[in-house]
Amino acid sequence: MLQKTGALLPLGSERELGGHKGYALSAMVDILTSVLSGANWGPFAPPFTVRQEIPSRSVGKGIGHFFGAMEIEGFMDVQEFKKRIDEWIEVFRNSRPTKGNAAVLIPGDPEHREEAIRRKEGIPIISAVVEDLKDISKHTGIPFKV
Repeated sequence: MLQKTGALLPLGSERELGGHKGYALSAMVDILTSVLSGANWGPFAPPFTVRQEIPSRSVGKGIGHFFGAMEIEGFMDVQEFKKRIDEWIEVFRNSRPTKGNAAVLIPGDPEHREEAIRRKEGIPIISAVVEDLKDISKHTGIPFKV
């Protein structure tokens, strides 16, 4: 028997726990970023790295992007929204984390933590990337210093 909760359960889990919602969200991303922009979508999107095989079929051009903006006032008073989003953040940050996790994260948290580490310790570059950059430097004549 499943326990009822008031929170949105993690996407991508079992159907009974709301995991099926992840399919709709991923479809929205694919449609907005690729189908709508005329880019390749789904399995036809070109790889992000040089070592992956390029799909043999193309259904658009390149990799697409989507940028959207909403005017909060079109939905509600801005100050009311700010109050509500502050409460949303507080509730999620104060939620009990799942076993093995130190805290419940909200969008942007991992990036902010990583930025702090990289500002202090520098940006790591794997050796394969360094070798690719050296090769590009050699072919283009643009100096590359490690």
